[in-house]
Amino acid sequence: MVDFQTLSKGPKVWLYLSQTAIFGFTSAIVFLIPPFLFKKVMHIDVGVTGLLVLGTPAGLVIFSRISGSQNNGSKTQKFSRWGLMIIALAFVGLLLVGVQWLPIIVTGCLFLFGIGGSYFQPANISTIMQSGSTSNQGTIGSLQRMIQNIAIANGTAIGSTLINLTAPNLPPGIQVTWYLALFVVAIIVIAGILINYLHPEKA
Repeated sequence: MVDFQTLSKGPKVWLYLSQTAIFGFTSAIVFLIPPFLFKKVMHIDVGVTGLLVLGTPAGLVIFSRISGSQNNGSKTQKFSRWGLMIIALAFVGLLLVGVQWLPIIVTGCLFLFGIGGSYFQPANISTIMQSGSTSNQGTIGSLQRMIQNIAIANGTAIGSTLINLTAPNLPPGIQVTWYLALFVVAIIVIAGILINYLHPEKA
């Protein structure tokens, strides 16, 4: 079903697929955890919580158009790297946020994650699709989506498990989840830098 021989021709193909898995994993966490943080820890009304968690989708919608207008097709790898770095910054911000901080600051961090996702996702999909021939574009696209869906499921399962393990004292579980998300993003960013150094693009 999957032409692994074609995918193995480029050493960076698996990096791109790993990146999309990390994005799926962290996306699941960033959509799962904030409602618990706002409602259970900060004791914010459900209706207001619903508005505060819109930071990530707002960032995605607003900056997807901007990133698309900035990329003429030659900046896909650069945008992928920038997007992951912005996502890492968002998790650093979430780690620094305490209960005493204004909830809007958390929303700002979620918005920053959305900005990173808007730069990363289209560029990542483009690089993955370009890694194969025209005849197997459908297979590669399906593989990319399958990997991301599996990562989203795993992120949801792991995030919810960490929350349940620390309930009713949620802050430690939330912090561990943020640390985990930042860790996996940092690993894939470092891996990307090393692979790009060892296998630079041909002029």
